[in-house]
Amino acid sequence: MADVNVVLQELHASAQVAKGLAEELGTPVQTALTSATAVSGQLAGWSVAGALGQLGSSWSAPLAALQQRIAATGTNLDANAAAHSHGEQATAGVWSKPGATQ
Repeated sequence: MADVNVVLQELHASAQVAKGLAEELGTPVQTALTSATAVSGQLAGWSVAGALGQLGSSWSAPLAALQQRIAATGTNLDANAAAHSHGEQATAGVWSKPGATQ
């Protein structure tokens, strides 16, 4: 069985990447949804106008959920790193107490 090695800096770095991605995803997603809605208005009378309008509205919630999930992943990675650090410190504290057997 392989040893598990948790590198806190890597967890925090991964968290920052996830949070940054979630933030950066907002603008292009909003632009695409707004464009689909705007184009559907400009194509009134064309058979594809309704579908384009529906595209903008139907993808809004799933894309928002994706953005939220990516942001939550970043938060969870930070929380995991903090919990692991706390566990390491607690374990080290037990072994550093006078009278503890090693």
